[in-house]
Amino acid sequence: MDDRSTAIRMREKQYHDAFYAGDSPLPEVVIAEVRELSLKPCYQTGRDKYSDNKMAFHEIIHRDGGWSGKHVLDYACGRGSWAIYYALTGAQRVQGFDISETAIQRGRERVERQGLADRVDLRAMDAARLDYEDETFEMVIGTAVLHHVIKYPQVFEELHRVMAPGAKAYFLEGLADFPLFRLWWKIKGEVPQGDVPIFSRDIHEKASMFSKIVIHGDTFLYSAKTMLWKPSMGRGRKSLLKVLKAIDTFLFRVCPVLRRCGSFSYIVLTK
Repeated sequence: MDDRSTAIRMREKQYHDAFYAGDSPLPEVVIAEVRELSLKPCYQTGRDKYSDNKMAFHEIIHRDGGWSGKHVLDYACGRGSWAIYYALTGAQRVQGFDISETAIQRGRERVERQGLADRVDLRAMDAARLDYEDETFEMVIGTAVLHHVIKYPQVFEELHRVMAPGAKAYFLEGLADFPLFRLWWKIKGEVPQGDVPIFSRDIHEKASMFSKIVIHGDTFLYSAKTMLWKPSMGRGRKSLLKVLKAIDTFLFRVCPVLRRCGSFSYIVLTK
């Protein structure tokens, strides 16, 4: 990396180390994040405004056969919530990495408490220099990570290298193809946590070494949930979100091209 990329990387690492250092205490049971897929849509429960997107994301993975019995890479695993979830729900082995050493330390404590040290391995690592052997993973899963790592050189080359032939990498991401996201990025500019706006064309360009790239957009008007959602919502907000969800379903059915501008996208890269 050049000096500027190194400086950005260090700033990003410091930001996330500080973020995870202030994380809540570790619980004794399966952490809250791994229960998210059992939630109903956010307009029914009000407990997680992104539960719809996470459920849809994992439904896509399961339609392709799921992670049961596979060697999985949790890409930018944070404190290991999803790595633990994949292990508890059938993955043969899960390895995960993150730029934050603090996150990895807390993740390892969680792995130990779950009794999964023999099946889940978390390490501090750079996405542009993965310390894994060639063709190691049968599946890669990353949630809201590409807008952090895409700015670094060789990220997709490294991802491609560690995937087994025919393996797929799945990413849940908010792309700036969505008009309001594009405007939001123009307003806020560069941020210390390292986020950058990415477009579908960026994925196609930078991940061109993959044999197949599929980007499935989702959530159009329903993206208003970002502003409407509250942990405890009244009947009016829930009803409005339910209506917006129904409108999105109708619009995507009659005009599929709108999916190109979905506020969330499910990205599948096939080696």
